[in-house]
Amino acid sequence: MKRILLPVIFIFLLTATVAFAQEQITSGEAKDNIGKTLHVKGKVASVFISDKGNKFINFDGKSPNHTFTAAIFSKNDIDISRIKEGCTLTVYGEIKEYKGKPEIIIENSEQIISIEE
Repeated sequence: MKRILLPVIFIFLLTATVAFAQEQITSGEAKDNIGKTLHVKGKVASVFISDKGNKFINFDGKSPNHTFTAAIFSKNDIDISRIKEGCTLTVYGEIKEYKGKPEIIIENSEQIISIEE
């Protein structure tokens, strides 16, 4: 029984590790992953707050040259004061397309995974 159980456990752990490793992509890869729910990591190029209070975090370039956006609508009162231009940010959610660019809509603070200053 042990001879069978150990290889099965090993294969399960290996599969779980590979699956977890594939959950994070770079902001530049987001365009190829529309419709998937993933962690997206990249360098913040600009942070913009609209007149309506909507917050837009653009990655890898300022609009319209950005590769990815994390959007936070005003109804979701999420503090982004620690997110600065030049920091590395990881967000989580479903990647959608808006005006030809990939984005994740941030609805709660748990979707902001890490901020590296």
